[in-house]
Amino acid sequence: MSEAKRILLVEDNPNDVLVVKRFLSKTAERFEVEVATTGKEGIEKLKKGNFDCLLLDYRLPDTNALEFLQNKEFPDVPVIILTGLKDERLLIGALKLGVVNFLTKDEISGEILYHSILNALSSKQKSQFLEEKKEYIYEGLMNSMGQGLFALDLNDNIVFINQRLAEILGYQEFELLGKPVFNLIDEKDIETFRNEYSKVKSGKRTDFEMLLTSKMKEKIHVFINQTPLFDNNGVFNGSLSLVADITNLKEMEKRLREAEKLTMMTQIASETAHEIRNPLTVIKGGLYLLKMTLPKEKAIEEQISQIDRAVDRVNAHMDDLLNLSKPPVLKLRTANINGLIEEALAEVPPEILSNIEVIKKLEDGYPQVNVDSERLKRVFINLIKNALESMEGKGKLRIAVHREQIKKREFISITFEDTGYGIPEDDLEKIFDPFYTTKTKGTGLGLVICKRIIDAHHGNIEVQSKVGIGTTFTVQLPIFSS
Repeated sequence: MSEAKRILLVEDNPNDVLVVKRFLSKTAERFEVEVATTGKEGIEKLKKGNFDCLLLDYRLPDTNALEFLQNKEFPDVPVIILTGLKDERLLIGALKLGVVNFLTKDEISGEILYHSILNALSSKQKSQFLEEKKEYIYEGLMNSMGQGLFALDLNDNIVFINQRLAEILGYQEFELLGKPVFNLIDEKDIETFRNEYSKVKSGKRTDFEMLLTSKMKEKIHVFINQTPLFDNNGVFNGSLSLVADITNLKEMEKRLREAEKLTMMTQIASETAHEIRNPLTVIKGGLYLLKMTLPKEKAIEEQISQIDRAVDRVNAHMDDLLNLSKPPVLKLRTANINGLIEEALAEVPPEILSNIEVIKKLEDGYPQVNVDSERLKRVFINLIKNALESMEGKGKLRIAVHREQIKKREFISITFEDTGYGIPEDDLEKIFDPFYTTKTKGTGLGLVICKRIIDAHHGNIEVQSKVGIGTTFTVQLPIFSS
C-alpha cells in the first residue's frame, strides 16, 4: 500500500472541513488531512510538519490567502486556494504567488478535488483553467494598460495590482497582494477614500484625487477612477480602480500659483519701494553726519554701525521683495559659519533674549564655505526670531553645527531647535508658500525669502515640528571641494 499523502487544510468553517475530509476519504489515494483554523496556526504547522499539499481557504479569521502566501518561513508546498465566491480577480494574485489551482467551494466534488491535488503533487503546474484565465485577464484587460490598476475584494484587500502601480509605489507586485488598501493611503485621505468607496458600493462610479504612500514613505498624488464590480447575480463584489500619477502635474500647478503670487508681490513692492527708500536715504545721511560730529567713543560708534547695518538690511530686504520672481544674485565669499551665527545672535534685540536659554554647539574645525554672508545671516536672524516668538519669551534655543553626508555629498548642517508651541502638521507643508503665515502680523514672506536664499546656495532647508514640544529648522549648505 502506498504511503499516505499529508494534506494541510487551513479552514475555519467546520462544515467545509467535514466536506473536504469526506471527499478525500472516498478516493483511491490515501490522504491524511490535518486542520488549522487560523492563518497563524497554519503557518506554524507548515513550519513543523512535512506536508505534501496545502488547501487554503481565501478568507480566514486573521488573514487572507494572498497575505498568508507571502510568509516565507514555511517550505515550498503546492497550494490550492478554496473560496466560496468565484472571483476572477483573485486569479492574478494567486498566480503571482505560485498557486497551482483555484477552486470555488460550490463547484468542488470528490473527483475535482482529488484530481486537483494529484495535479498539484505531480507537476506543481497551473491548471488549464488558470492558464486560460491568465491569458484573458492579462492580455485583454490588465497588463496592456499604461496607468496603475488595482482591485479590491469585499474586505477592502488588494487582490490584484498591475505592474505600473507597483512601480509608482516602489513595491514588487506580490508584496501588496492580500494587504488592506488602507496601508497605501495617506492618513489624511483615508476618510476621503471611505466616503468615495461607499458610493461605489451603491453601484456608482467615482472620480477623486488623493495621496498614496510609497514604500519609501513618499507621498504620491493620484487621480482615481473607481468602478464597482458585481457577480453573476448582480451582488456587489468589490471594485476596480484606475490610478493616474499626477504628482508632477500638482507640483507644476503649485509652482505656477507661487509664480503668480510672487509676480503680484513684485508689482506691489515696486510701487512702494520709493516710499520706503526715500526715508532710508535720509537716515543714511543722518548717520553719516552723526558719525562725523559725535565724539569718537566706542559705544557711540558701535550703536551707529548697528543702525547703519539695520538700514542696509532693510534695503536688502526691499531688493529681495523686488526680485522675488527671480533667483537671488549672490555675492559669494569664504566665510565661517560659526562666526555668522554669532553675528546673527548679536543683532537680535537683547530684551527678547532675556529669559531664553541659548545653547550653542559651534565646534571648531569645520571647513569654511562660500556663501553670501549678509544674505545667509538674514536667514539665521529670521529663524532665530521665529524661534523666540514661538517660545513667547521663555524657553530654550539650541543652535548646533555639524557635518554630514547626503547622497555622497558633504554638507554643513545648522539646526535651530526651540521649545515653543510648535507648528500644526497641516501647516508644515505650507510654511514655505508665499503669503502663508500663522502670525497675526506676519506677511508670509520671511520663510519664502529664506528658502530662496538657501536654494540659491544649492542647499536645503527643512523643518520638523510637534505641537507642544517645539520646532527644528535645519539648514544644509554644500561643502565644495577646492
